[in-house]
Amino acid sequence: AGTGDRVRQWKTGDEVMGIVSGGAYAERLVVHERQAMSVPKSVGLANAAAIPEVFITAWDALVVQAGLTSGRWALVHAGASGVGTAAIQICKAIGARVIVTCSTGKVSACRALGADAVVDYTTSNFVESVKQETDGGGVDAVLDVIGGEYLNRNVSALALKGHIVQVGVMGGGTAPFNLAALMAKRGKVSGTLLRVRPLEEKIAITQRFIVEMLPLFDTGVLKARVDRRFPLAQISDAHTYMEANANIGKIIIDIDA
Repeated sequence: AGTGDRVRQWKTGDEVMGIVSGGAYAERLVVHERQAMSVPKSVGLANAAAIPEVFITAWDALVVQAGLTSGRWALVHAGASGVGTAAIQICKAIGARVIVTCSTGKVSACRALGADAVVDYTTSNFVESVKQETDGGGVDAVLDVIGGEYLNRNVSALALKGHIVQVGVMGGGTAPFNLAALMAKRGKVSGTLLRVRPLEEKIAITQRFIVEMLPLFDTGVLKARVDRRFPLAQISDAHTYMEANANIGKIIIDIDA
């Protein structure tokens, strides 16, 4: 490891973490000094990879873009995923209430993380569950990694002037869409990607995260949720495990640099 000639914020040997534009399986990476964050002492370098991508994604979508605040409701799909487990914790940290969807085997884990309501999507309709939990008011923010046919249902679950933030399309990137329903809610739908943003935007969101969220790891409010770890030599096994949708939280690849 090393630093560039003009780097002033860090020195060789500092334990840092951050988001990159891809290629994070590499033994060595290059990142701008202002995209790097100190690894929380409570987390340690070995588990630090479970923080930047998912926590910044969830916080940026719900808080920065959708404007989620204390006392308001969020709906988070794939609540047991890396982004989902981060989102639950962030919602509770800021005093918001959160409803999540997940499969049957992951319901208890989402509840344990603090979700106010957990919807088993294999047996229940999340739109009806949202209406029940919010007394018909709907949710103020939706974090969706699914897409596809969920889009229209998200609008149905939305509160007046609510905001849907699309961060993934695991269920499909195209779908018929009821614009009239969105207009009646005076709602918003935003698409977002973290990796493809210009350097200046990545730095800005990282620096804000450092101030507002990063200290909460050492106070115990936020925790890196690691499901399993694999050595780089077993990367194919790690992908097989991930494709089976068995994980709750993050899968970490250990790389001997």
